[in-house]
Amino acid sequence: MSSYNKAIVLAALKHLIGERNTSVIDTYVHDSYIQHSPMVKDGKAGLLEAVEQLKQYPAPASARSPVVRTIADGNYVMLHMDVAFMGKNVAVVDLYRLENGKLAEHWDATQENAVTEGAAEIRDLHLTASNKAIIAQYFRQPDKALLQPGYQSHSPLPSQDVEVHRVIGEGNFVMVQSSTAAAVYYDIFRLENSLLAEHWQVRQAIPATIPHNNGMI
Repeated sequence: MSSYNKAIVLAALKHLIGERNTSVIDTYVHDSYIQHSPMVKDGKAGLLEAVEQLKQYPAPASARSPVVRTIADGNYVMLHMDVAFMGKNVAVVDLYRLENGKLAEHWDATQENAVTEGAAEIRDLHLTASNKAIIAQYFRQPDKALLQPGYQSHSPLPSQDVEVHRVIGEGNFVMVQSSTAAAVYYDIFRLENSLLAEHWQVRQAIPATIPHNNGMI
């Protein structure tokens, strides 16, 4: 199911966002679609409006996919992306919940010039549950004993007063979605031999107003 959901999300990204093809919205998006992005109105109609607005901007000069790494866990799929837009490089995390094979809920965060490069290969699927437990433990109480020699962090962890909302994992990759009153955080970890090997983060301040009542979390 996880790999099937991953394929659906990647296809939706390609056709809806990459090709800006609004005719496929019913194929990929659930009628009860819930939006948490601070830039897009709620529901399928809000997403359709956003794609129509996107058509006003020049199409990307390169056909290169912006997706750097993808994690699928049950009915959740996370995309970690490096997006070139309006002369800027923006790191993006998109998190989707799927229902009956369609996108049913969406969260995101964007941060200019945040690091996205690094390892991306999914391995050790049999260690998914234990790796998620290791990261949940580390997030509650960071312990240097859990760091692999040569551990590389591309951003500091948020302070420990964050509220953790979701821990999503696939093999050697685990993502933690958390927030404070002021910001949302998406921390992505790569593990090797049950130790943390690499860390990325995308964080975004919560705006004073957003175009729906769903919040960013």
